[in-house]
Amino acid sequence: MSGAIVENQDMGVQARSGRFATSRFPQALAAAARVLSPQSRSRVWDGLARVLVRWSRPVWALALYNKATRLDPANPRLWRRQAAAAMRAGRLDQTALCYRTLVKLEPYNSRAHTRLASVYDLMGAPRAALDVCRRALRRLPDAPCLHRQLGHLLFNTGAVHTALRVLERAAELSPNHCDTRYFIALVLWKTGRLTEARAALRRALALRPDDPKLYYLLGLCCGPGASLEESASLLLEGLAAERLAADRAALDGLSRGLDPPRWTAPPG
Repeated sequence: MSGAIVENQDMGVQARSGRFATSRFPQALAAAARVLSPQSRSRVWDGLARVLVRWSRPVWALALYNKATRLDPANPRLWRRQAAAAMRAGRLDQTALCYRTLVKLEPYNSRAHTRLASVYDLMGAPRAALDVCRRALRRLPDAPCLHRQLGHLLFNTGAVHTALRVLERAAELSPNHCDTRYFIALVLWKTGRLTEARAALRRALALRPDDPKLYYLLGLCCGPGASLEESASLLLEGLAAERLAADRAALDGLSRGLDPPRWTAPPG
């Protein structure tokens, strides 16, 4: 085996593992493309794209995921990761395309249906989002995430009472999900059922005591008869929880290690 081939294979291994010098990044890509099989190349693009996403380069990662899915179009993992990168890059159309492909590959993946509906909602297409949830629920009637997403969409479109029934079904299927309890409390607050809303929020706080939005809504649910001190106390608890969440996020960012390298051009 010639020295050039050995070097190229070594560079391919470096590219696949993500351990490569930044100055040799383009050469590593070219070497991987020449030496490895299509299946192996798709794994290389996947690994490099994951590094780029972690280093806040989602647009560059998308270029690699496009290569990977062309080489291995039946791999649902690649479509999931490409959808996440597209969402981080703010490309909702491409995100929706990835999730549409994913639900075809995995028709019983309730989270894929839920995320497709969520993307349609973000795109300003609530009817398409509702259709996704309803079709998926005919196939997966006991998926709590689909009921939760459908309830959220119904609430946003003004079908408040129907939303409450759907969310209560989600709570039956997954009683310890905090966001379901929060959405139920939100609907109850909207309809003026403040006592029931407070009870739902207390259950949510037992599950997630450091979530600021729960304290804010609980303060709104105190009602006109509540004292100013009680409302102010809840608001301060919410602010403290928000500060704690921000501090944790900052510490998590510091724990991720060194800053990403500064490349001047995306990989070709």
